[in-house]
Amino acid sequence: MEEKQHSNKSLFVKMLVLWLLLVVVGGGAMLWSTIRTQVIDGDMWREKARNREFTDRIEPARRGTIFSSDGKVLATTVPVCDLCLDLGRWPKKDSKGAPIMKDGRVVMESCITDDSAFMANLGEVCRILHEQFPKKSVAYYRNRIEKEYLKQRPSRCLYVERRVPYSQWTAIRNLEGWSRCVVTKTADGSVTSYVRAHIYGNLGENTIGLHYKTPKQEGYTGLEGFYDTVLRGQDGIYRCRRLTRGIWLPEEDVEEYRLDLDSTLVQRRVDGKSIISTLDTRYQDIAESALRKSMNQYGGMRGCAILMEVSTGYVLACSSLTRDTNGVLSENLWSNVAVSDHYEPGSTFKTVAMTAMLNDKKIDLDTTKRVRAGGVKRYSSSSGEINDGHGYATDTANLAGVLAKSSNVGMCELAWQYYRNRREDLRKGIQAIFPFGKLSPDVEALETNTRVVKLNSDRDFLNLSYGYSATVTPLQLITFYNGIANGGRMMKPLFCREVMDGRRRSEIKPVVLNEHICSAETAKQMREMLVGVVEHGTGDIIRNAVYGIGGKTGTTQGISDKSIKNSSFVGFFPADNPRYTCLVLVERTSIAGRHSAAPVFKQIADCVVAFDSELGSVRLQDSGRVVNPVIAKGSEQQLAQAYQLLGLPFSVIDTLQPATGWAVFDNSQECYRHYLPPTGVVPNCHGMTIRDAMKLLRSQGLKVRFTGQGKVANQNPKPRTQIVRGSTVMLELKP
Repeated sequence: MEEKQHSNKSLFVKMLVLWLLLVVVGGGAMLWSTIRTQVIDGDMWREKARNREFTDRIEPARRGTIFSSDGKVLATTVPVCDLCLDLGRWPKKDSKGAPIMKDGRVVMESCITDDSAFMANLGEVCRILHEQFPKKSVAYYRNRIEKEYLKQRPSRCLYVERRVPYSQWTAIRNLEGWSRCVVTKTADGSVTSYVRAHIYGNLGENTIGLHYKTPKQEGYTGLEGFYDTVLRGQDGIYRCRRLTRGIWLPEEDVEEYRLDLDSTLVQRRVDGKSIISTLDTRYQDIAESALRKSMNQYGGMRGCAILMEVSTGYVLACSSLTRDTNGVLSENLWSNVAVSDHYEPGSTFKTVAMTAMLNDKKIDLDTTKRVRAGGVKRYSSSSGEINDGHGYATDTANLAGVLAKSSNVGMCELAWQYYRNRREDLRKGIQAIFPFGKLSPDVEALETNTRVVKLNSDRDFLNLSYGYSATVTPLQLITFYNGIANGGRMMKPLFCREVMDGRRRSEIKPVVLNEHICSAETAKQMREMLVGVVEHGTGDIIRNAVYGIGGKTGTTQGISDKSIKNSSFVGFFPADNPRYTCLVLVERTSIAGRHSAAPVFKQIADCVVAFDSELGSVRLQDSGRVVNPVIAKGSEQQLAQAYQLLGLPFSVIDTLQPATGWAVFDNSQECYRHYLPPTGVVPNCHGMTIRDAMKLLRSQGLKVRFTGQGKVANQNPKPRTQIVRGSTVMLELKP
C-alpha cells in the first residue's frame, strides 16, 4: 500500500514538474514572441497594420489647355461618362413580406424606372446617342435597350455606350423617367472620366499632338509631346482610411479635411500650365481646306502646307495630310509631313544654289548664260543630258531669266563654269546657308538630318545646282526662304508663343538660327528675282498685281516612274515688304507644282491678306476688277464687320422689305437686300457661314450639327420642309 502511494506521489510530482516546465517554456515562448513582435519587429508590423488601414489615393492633375494665337481652344481636357442603365425589377411585397399577386396569378413588380416615361423618351435617347456615334443607328440602340428591359431579370448595370460627352450624358439623365435609372457609380467607381479633346476635330491635330501607346512606350506627338512636362502638371496624392472590408473613405468625403489635416496630404495636386500656340485657326482652316481640295482634285499621297511669320519664325498654319489605303486624306499619327519627310526639292533649291554663288561673288545680276533654246545640253560623258522643261526664245539669259524660266541648263552652265574645279566650295557655300541639320522645332515629331550627296560624278555635281543631289524637309526649305524674305536673317520655326501659369505669362521669344545667310543686298536681289518668277516666269499662274507675290515653283520626277512627281511652291508676300512665307508640297502626284501647289499658295495668301488688319486696305482683284468676297446670306451686322475689315463698301438696299437683321445677296443687282426668314418651315441656309446658319436655325427652335469647313453647301432636311421643333438639321460645309 505504501509502495503504491509512493508511486502515485512520484507520478504526481513528475506531472507537476512537467506541467510547470510546460508553463515556463510556453510562457517564455509567448513572452519572447511578444517582445519580438512589439520591440524587434514592431516597426514592420505597425507598418503592415497601417497599410491595411490606410492607402494613398491619386488625384490626377488637370492637363493644361492649348490655345490658338487667335484665342480659340485647340485641345483641352473634358469629362466623359459611361452610360450605364439600372433596369432592375423586383416583386412587390406586403407588410408581412409576402408577394403581392395581381388577379391571383401574376406577381406584381416594382422597378426603378417609370415605365410610361421611360419608353416615351427612349427614342430621344437613341437619337442623342446616334448623333454622337453615327456608326451605330437609332434602331441599334433601341433594340439593345428594349431587349434587356423586357427580360425577366434585366441587368442592374447595362453598359450602353462608353465615353459619352458629359453634356449628352446629362441631357439623357435629365429626361423624364431616366433620372434614376442612369447609373452614376459602378463597382469600379465613378462612371465619369477625363479625356483629351480637340475642339476643332482633326484641324491641325498632327501639329497639336495626339496620344499614342505602344508595348514599349506611351506619350504624345506634336505640341502635346514637346510641352508634356509643362502641360501635365503634378498628380495629387492623399491618404485615405478604410471604413470596412473593401470600402475606403471616398475622395470627395476627404475634401473637407484637406485644408485642416496636413497629414492627409502626401503630394499636393498641381494642375498643368496652358500654352498659347502660334497656330491661327483662320489660317489653319484655309490651309488645310485648300490643300485637301487640291490633293483630291489632282491626286497625291502626302502633302503639307506651312505658313510662317517672316520676322519671328512663328508658324501660323501647318497642315500635313496623308492618304490611307482607302484613299482618304487625314492627319497621320506617326507622320508629320512638314517636319519629317525627306525629298529632293528640285527647282525650289535653285534659289539656294544661286544665293551661295552670289555670296561667293563669282557671279552678279548681269551674268548671262546660255540656256539652250533646244533645251538639252551634255557636259561630259558622265554628266548625261541635262534637259530644260521650258522653251526659250533666245539662247542666253541673265540670272533673273534663268530663275524665272527655271532653267536647268542655265544653272548647270553657272556651276560648270565657276565651280567645276572647286566643287567642295559650292557644297560648303550651300551648307553654310541652308539648315541641313535638325531644326529641333518645338513639336514632337520624327526628325533626322538631311544631306548633300558626295559630288563624285559630274552628274551629281550638276544635279546639285538644280536640286537633285540634296534631300531636305519642307520645314527646312521654308526656313531658308523665310531668311531671304527677312533680309538674310534666318529664324528658327516655332509653334508656341507663350506658357501660361494662371495669370502669369512667359513669352517664348523668337530664336535666330543664322544672323546672316547672305547680305541684305543679296537678299533684296533674290527677292526681286523671285517676284519675277511670279510676274513673268513659271509662277505666273498666281500673279497678283495688288499685294504681290515672290516665290519659286518646284517639280521633281521619280527615278523609276517619271510620271510620278513631287510638286511644290514656296515664296513670300506681300512682295514689297514680306510679312509671311508659305510653302505647299504635294508628294507623288502627276501634276507639276505650278498647277497643283501654286494655286493652294494663292488661296492661303488671299485669306491672310484679307484677315490681316495692317493689310486691310488691300483689295482682292481679278483682272483689274474689284471682287467682293460674297456671302450669299447672313447676319447684316456680321457682314458689315467683315466688309469693313476688308476695306470694302457695304450697304443693304431694299425699299420693299423691312429691316430684319438678315441680308441676302442679289446676283442680278450685285447688292445685298433685306431677308425675312420664313416661318413654320426650315429656312434656306445655302451660302451662309456656319455661325449665321446656327443662329438662324436655332431661332426657329431647331438643333444643328455640321461637317466640313467653309460655307453651307447642303442641308438636311431640305429648305421649306415643315418644322418639327427640337429636330436636328444637318449642314455640310464646303470651301
